[in-house]
Amino acid sequence: MDSADGAWLTPRQILGGLRAALRAERQAIADYRAHAAGAQVSETREAFEALADVEAGHAARLEARLTDLGEPPSGSLSLPQAAGTGLAEWLASDLKGEQWAIGEYARLVSWILDDEATVELMTELLVDEIRHAAWLRSALRSAATGPGGAA
Repeated sequence: MDSADGAWLTPRQILGGLRAALRAERQAIADYRAHAAGAQVSETREAFEALADVEAGHAARLEARLTDLGEPPSGSLSLPQAAGTGLAEWLASDLKGEQWAIGEYARLVSWILDDEATVELMTELLVDEIRHAAWLRSALRSAATGPGGAA
């Protein structure tokens, strides 16, 4: 075993992971919505809006899970992070966020022993985040080789 403390995650560590995941999902919603608003190409705008909607669903599910565990969530949506002025910079920033989520969600799935509901939830969210990262990588490659990386 190789978790942070050498053992399975404790209930407190699970709650901490869920709270961190919720903060990340809220940040992703704000970032994707800001990027959608700034996108010049309708397909790009629609893709960012779709990503924001999926992340909003994730946030709602995490809020519900925290409530089920007796830890009602606090806080609200985040402000968008500064991520540069063009599509390639936005995509790179968003990809970093998705990569963090993939690593954290996989850690939770791997090291939770006695909370199958949370493992199932995080597994489902992990699959979505992997798909998001794949789309972002593809879009980033296209933006980097396209005409000026137009948004």
